[in-house]
Amino acid sequence: MAKEIKLTNNTKKYAKKNTKKFTKNLTIGEALKMHDGVEAVLTGFGMHCFTCPFSLMETLEQAAMVHGVEVELMLTKLNELVK
Repeated sequence: MAKEIKLTNNTKKYAKKNTKKFTKNLTIGEALKMHDGVEAVLTGFGMHCFTCPFSLMETLEQAAMVHGVEVELMLTKLNELVK
């Protein structure tokens, strides 16, 4: 008599969801690494800082201030990416 082996699917337990939220203190470079859609959101706000050396040091808050963008609105749009 063959022994029946029942396999369970526990992959959900190991699947990691990006639950980290975007904050005003993240640099542009850090934000770009978090999600593929960040570039499109920032471009929508008139920011094209992706190749600029300052993007490695400039926070989202600083970039918003320089570009005349409300940082809270920008963060809301960015955080919609990770919902």
